[in-house]
Parts: sequence; structure tokens; C-alpha cells
Amino acid sequence: MNIVAESRWWTPQTIPSGHTATLRLGTLELRLNRSNHEWLLALEKTHEDEVAGTIHIANQSPLGANALRYTYHDSSNLALFRPALADRPVVIKPRQPVFVLPGQEAVFYISTPTWVAVCVGASQTVLREFPSERLSETWFGPNTIVGELSYAIATHARSHLSELPLRPYRVVTPVRIENRAETPLPMKKLSLPVPLLSIYGLANGSLWTESVHMLRTTDSDMAMLNVESGPPSYAQGAALLSKPRQADRTGLVRVFSDLFK
Repeated sequence: MNIVAESRWWTPQTIPSGHTATLRLGTLELRLNRSNHEWLLALEKTHEDEVAGTIHIANQSPLGANALRYTYHDSSNLALFRPALADRPVVIKPRQPVFVLPGQEAVFYISTPTWVAVCVGASQTVLREFPSERLSETWFGPNTIVGELSYAIATHARSHLSELPLRPYRVVTPVRIENRAETPLPMKKLSLPVPLLSIYGLANGSLWTESVHMLRTTDSDMAMLNVESGPPSYAQGAALLSKPRQADRTGLVRVFSDLFK
């Protein structure tokens, strides 16, 4: 039996034949079983209480009939639960109204649930991806024609690092919003383009992305978007765990919504 420390649930694991690794992360529970020439993967009933992140490896018979079977004739028993970000933008709705006044800027530390990519073998072949927390879907745009399908989440939009709780199932993105327009910016909804971001992990178990800069110059819902290189300065030494899903990382994009409602 082997218990892996909570803070590093993304550490590569060796799962001997006939053994099962159980990952409990957030409200997600995954079981990955290694047998002769196969990997078996099951999504178990989720917990009501959020779990920080644990991996338990034990000798266990193959999973039930609902498990997904993947043929794999490589002799490698290596497995990795790799952090990933959502495959769509995440629309952030602060729990309290937030306004950025003209000529002002503010930094918010926004956390979003991590996805888990189940990888096996020396080549880290991805079997499936699962969100650590189920998010509702939403449409982000001025009407039903212009916009894009996104995920939605409510957040505290914290503005001080000291207020951030350590949650290994959440990825923190520092967002700097600069308002050079002539009107206040009510941040009722903010579209965070997480497919453009990487994930970095620290030894304490925290997960980070690059810093994002949003520059608003006109009285509209558009802003110039820039994703900075590497982890933020206060996460120096963090290891790169996951690359962006998409490559385009700058440009004029719609990131605000409901400005005048």
C-alpha cells in the first residue's frame, strides 16, 4: 500500500498489475486499475465534501462492469493524473459587485477547477479527461448569435494573495484589469480564456497559470488581452505541468459582459 502526499497528486505513479490507484480530488473520485495488457478506468460516485487531493494505491481486483477498458500491450505500469484547464472559457461572476474606476487598475486572483487528464505509459497517452468539479454551461456574448459557449462559476475575486486558500483542485490565475476608458468598469461577468493558459505546480501543492493582462481603452465590453510568459513572480520555481490548449495568446477580445444592464 502506498499513500501519496496530498500536495503533489500529479506526481507520476507506478501501478503494479492487479493494483488500483484511487484519486480523490475536489468532488471527483477516479479509479485506475492496471491488469495484463489493459487499463481500466472508472468514475466513482462523487463526494459531497471537497477533498484536497489524495492518491491511494492498493491491491484490488479489476473494477466493475461500468469501467472503461483500454487495451495496452506496453509493459509500462507508469500512470499520471495530469492537471489541465477547461476546454472552454470560464465566465467569472464575482459574489459581490466590483467596479474598476477610470484610470485605475486592479489585480484579482481567480481560481477555476482543474480538469484531470488520465495518462498512462512512458508516452503519457491520455485515456480521458474529467473535471474535478462540474460546472454549468453558459453563453457569453451580446446576443444568441455573437458569442461562445462557456462554463460559469461564481468567485470571490480576491485581491490579496494572503486571502487565497490552498486548494490543490483549483488553479489560480492573476488577472490585472486596467481601465483607461472614461467610464467605470462594472465587473459583473468576466470571461477568462483558460484554454490559452498553462498550469504550473509548486511543491506546496498550489497550481498557477501565467498572469493575464486585460486593457480596456473604450466604453465597451472589449479589451486587449495579453498572457505573460511563465509563472507569476510569487510562484517562481513552479514546474510546468500542462501546456495551453490553444496558441493564440494576445489580441482584442470580448471579456466583459452586462456593462450597462
